[in-house]
Amino acid sequence: MTAGNRDVHTWLTARVATYLRRSPEDIDTSVPLADYGLDSLTALAITADIEDEFEVTVDDALTWDHPTVDALSAALSDLVGGQPTAAAGTNEKQARR
Repeated sequence: MTAGNRDVHTWLTARVATYLRRSPEDIDTSVPLADYGLDSLTALAITADIEDEFEVTVDDALTWDHPTVDALSAALSDLVGGQPTAAAGTNEKQARR
């Protein structure tokens, strides 16, 4: 599956929510993921999902270097050319590789 019309922030929030067994609406994207109990194995799994979804290679420390969904989606958006964050009020844009 590719991101299609969904923006990076929305995709990442949903992915994190899945791992944390919460609904995406329950994720405060400005809160550090570690505060939700994100551990190193889950961080690596999210990194692998990012690589699979967007067909990019990223450093394993990406989730620790960008500890919130907001920061991580901004960094990932720069990498894949998508929209930085839905929270910033941007329109959805198709991610381009």
